[in-house]
Amino acid sequence: MHMTSAFDRAYFTARLERNRQLAAQSHNPVIRELHLEYVRLYEQLMEQPQPA
Repeated sequence: MHMTSAFDRAYFTARLERNRQLAAQSHNPVIRELHLEYVRLYEQLMEQPQPA
């Protein structure tokens, strides 16, 4: 996925934090793992170099 603006990065940062919160609140281990997988995916996206 190619991110093109600061808005995109802010969106992914917000989604990452929200999924962390949802994982912490979840009582179902399957749902918790889904949220944590999204956290891992968003972290990978955030690590990619940004265009100048």
